Amino acid sequence: MRLSNYSSRLIGNILFIFSLILLVNSLVHAEQNKAITMMVGADGPVGCELLGTVTGSSKEGEVQEANVPYTERLMKARNNLRDEALKLGGDTVHIIRSNNTGKYEIPGGDKEIIHIGNVYRCK
Repeated sequence: MRLSNYSSRLIGNILFIFSLILLVNSLVHAEQNKAITMMVGADGPVGCELLGTVTGSSKEGEVQEANVPYTERLMKARNNLRDEALKLGGDTVHIIRSNNTGKYEIPGGDKEIIHIGNVYRCK
């Protein structure tokens, strides 16, 4: 069975468009999964460009339920800090302050976790 010239071009164009979509999709995922180095301590990284200060909170984005486990709140604050660093184009965050009052279950107490850090471009 032989395909007509029109059918061959149509199949070729469809394959080209499909390949292009896959390429764009992989580039988007690569940018979203970009690694951020997080560090703590007295001194920030040496030889890096300071881009600004960012804050990550466990309450950002949605209403926080009262029964969210501590580890999930901790990861959410960290992920929000990382996302803010990516928005500035950084690859390193030096955490300069953490408010970790959410670790202990105090009735009526605020369980929010906040990380504040300086964002650097080091690579």
